[in-house]
Amino acid sequence: MKMNFEGRGNRWTGAAAPVERQPTDTIDKRGKIPAQPYEVKVRSDVGEEVTGTMLVTTLAESEAAKAGGNSPALLARAFGKALRAELGLRPLRSGFRFVVDHRWLVGN
Repeated sequence: MKMNFEGRGNRWTGAAAPVERQPTDTIDKRGKIPAQPYEVKVRSDVGEEVTGTMLVTTLAESEAAKAGGNSPALLARAFGKALRAELGLRPLRSGFRFVVDHRWLVGN
């Protein structure tokens, strides 16, 4: 799935694809809440490239499916929103690992 977003004065483009879930792909310290990992590669308009992982909660996946329409497009938009928020705090670094839950699927 493709994504576009702006952050730190640059335009970013990228792609995300689901990868095989590992036992460590959880969103809690006890390892009880699994999440689907997506490999994300993004590039800024000034040539900066970073790669990382987005962990999508089961609830986010089901909410995207319930919303109808294009579920991958909704997830891509959520990834862009999460990365834009991170760029508001600090530069992106390769190896990032963020959780995307149902809250990233609503609003602007």
